[in-house]
Amino acid sequence: MSLSSAKNFALRAARSQDEKEAIELLSKAILELAASIEATDTKVKQINKSRG
Repeated sequence: MSLSSAKNFALRAARSQDEKEAIELLSKAILELAASIEATDTKVKQINKSRG
């Protein structure tokens, strides 16, 4: 789960000649972005919680 994975999926989608494949790759990119955002949010909450 990382931003680089999301970027790679998006780049592959942009180069794809097959519409169905491009949609699948973009879906994977979106899921990777969402997971990365959630992980970052969790880290920020933990840092804020530890600071009191």
